[in-house]
Amino acid sequence: MRTINKTEFKNELYRKGIHLFSSVIPIAYIFIESREFIIWFLSVLTIVMFTIDYFRYKNPGFKKLYMSFLGNILRPHEVNKKKAMFTGGSYLVLSFLICVVIFPKPVAVMSMLVLVVSDSFAAISGKLFGRTKIGEKSLEGSAGFFISGLAVLFVTPKLTDDNIEYIVAAATLLITTAFELLPLKFDDNVIIPVFFGVTYLILFKLFL
Repeated sequence: MRTINKTEFKNELYRKGIHLFSSVIPIAYIFIESREFIIWFLSVLTIVMFTIDYFRYKNPGFKKLYMSFLGNILRPHEVNKKKAMFTGGSYLVLSFLICVVIFPKPVAVMSMLVLVVSDSFAAISGKLFGRTKIGEKSLEGSAGFFISGLAVLFVTPKLTDDNIEYIVAAATLLITTAFELLPLKFDDNVIIPVFFGVTYLILFKLFL
């Protein structure tokens, strides 16, 4: 285990704890039959999140109040007014909405859970064990992403009852793990689940 900044790691745990809590949405979607309700709910939540971010960005008084509660868990670029108006939390909710709108239900659920679970384990693994650097990320973090993602894919619904689909899911996860290492220009809370879902459907069409 490498030496880490305890305060930084504590804030990372808080941030990823909130990240993991958002898994209640895809888990609930498994049991809620109405796709329209989930789209409506996520649309409202997306508007609320982006509105909060807008006022945080534009209104000093609101920003001070916001930062007093959540300032410690924001990343530096989310605090820097010149770099970002919106936080990763807003992009995460937006990505959930996109997944539900464009993907079949099982693929949407997998895409959302891979984001919240695998991304969280990648960050924590990278902080604790990350020694083998690949750009700004680490091989250990990628291992955490892949292993936790396999657990997600094992327990989530699939499009068919064919066992080959689990191979498709694992291959999609492996490709997504490699993709996640790239220095992405846009927020990975949007890019990762959409990439996973699109790749899944392409491989599904090719092999099933």
